[in-house]
Amino acid sequence: MVEGYVLPDDLYYVPEDGVGNSWAKIEPDGTITIGIDDFFQKTVKTIEYVALPAVGEVVKQMEGFATIEAGKWVGRVPSPVSGKVVAVNNEVYKNPKIINEDPYGKGWLIKVKPTNLEKDLKNLIHGQEQVKKLIRKSIKKYLMD
Repeated sequence: MVEGYVLPDDLYYVPEDGVGNSWAKIEPDGTITIGIDDFFQKTVKTIEYVALPAVGEVVKQMEGFATIEAGKWVGRVPSPVSGKVVAVNNEVYKNPKIINEDPYGKGWLIKVKPTNLEKDLKNLIHGQEQVKKLIRKSIKKYLMD
């Protein structure tokens, strides 16, 4: 826990200057599970709507792949990696609040077969110290005047 936010250090995160707050988890089969982090979900409050790419579509690192709507806020979520979408979490369509309730578990968004994982990982935040810096930078940018 960093500054009241849960950000597991085994995940990879889009840096704040890359329009951050999405994460990537490398699965045993080589696919990448992607979702939004605890800071993002707490900042936007209750998520009411999500639009995701279809299976087979291609996502690009640091480009928006999903649209999230929460209250009067609507925004895009950047992809941590490039690749082809191999699975979409249909549960978040039925109940988008599970993203708030369990952003690293049941609230995942998509799974991707990466095209250049080694290169993409170099652009992401990983490990306890880097994660602490990321969350402090995000707090300063989004929550402080």
